[in-house]
Amino acid sequence: MIWNSRGTGAKTFPSLVQELKKHLCLDFVAIVETRSNKQNTEKRIGSLGFQDFAFIEAEGFSGGIWCLWNGGVRKVEVVGRHHQFMHLSINTARFERWYFTVIHASPHLVARRSLWKELLRIERGMHDPCVLGGDFNATLYTAERCTTAEHGISINRDFCNWFEESCTSDIGFRGPYFTWKRNNSEARLDRFLANDEWCRLFPNARVSHLPFYKSYHRPILLQLDHHVEVPRRPFRFIGAWVLHEDFNNFVVHNWNNELRWSHNLTQFTSACHNWNKKVFGHIEGKKKKLLRRMDGVNRAIERGWNVSYYEDLQTEIWKELEDVLA
Repeated sequence: MIWNSRGTGAKTFPSLVQELKKHLCLDFVAIVETRSNKQNTEKRIGSLGFQDFAFIEAEGFSGGIWCLWNGGVRKVEVVGRHHQFMHLSINTARFERWYFTVIHASPHLVARRSLWKELLRIERGMHDPCVLGGDFNATLYTAERCTTAEHGISINRDFCNWFEESCTSDIGFRGPYFTWKRNNSEARLDRFLANDEWCRLFPNARVSHLPFYKSYHRPILLQLDHHVEVPRRPFRFIGAWVLHEDFNNFVVHNWNNELRWSHNLTQFTSACHNWNKKVFGHIEGKKKKLLRRMDGVNRAIERGWNVSYYEDLQTEIWKELEDVLA
């Protein structure tokens, strides 16, 4: 998943990323426009629960790229950095090797020209599977923008020229068409592009435009194989349990030293599942319900059903979710 979050300092940001990680079963997340310096970045990334990471610092209150991953991605190596992208070599659990370039293009046309030049330079020496994704801050076609503003978003000729010279194609998507919305302007600024080698390596890959959360940008989700079933999660001890006033009594009543270790452990973990569901389940259940409602509203917007109503509803649901995450 790649998301232009427009900052990472909000109180609910860590909880939101953690919930999306669980809800979408994410092994890799890229956050762009982090607006975070090195000192704040390392502290904030540590609260998100990923096993490893790489980042590019923001320049003042603009820019910044975080790449975060878990064990589902076997190996990630940073092979190129630029203030508008991070170029990665990736090995997945099935030992495929491919390249991934996370994009956060400058909002300034002149500054973006260095991005297109660098991407062409990388591509000329690239013969391996490669995909690019993120916020390109530009559109390719007239239909990719919609505005009533006098000076709205226009097609970026430099972006179009780069796209024509490159050997990439748009992977396509499912979900609402526009990925960015502000006031009366909408545009498809976020996308995934891939070369033929990558498309052959992952023929079942799918891109989804997710709901708006706290940003003007939708997260965009890339699933390498959307037919793969999600494995059942193993038992996890939740730290918040020990803070509950009744947890000590729960342990006393559910851990039996007279039983064999293996049997005792099985019985205790089962009791933990039930206790967690009763005591903490109402909060977790509410978060899951709100995330599912966000997904449902997103599908209604995709179908074009009373879009303004559902966009307002999506905003209301997000505010309710934000209150629960706080």
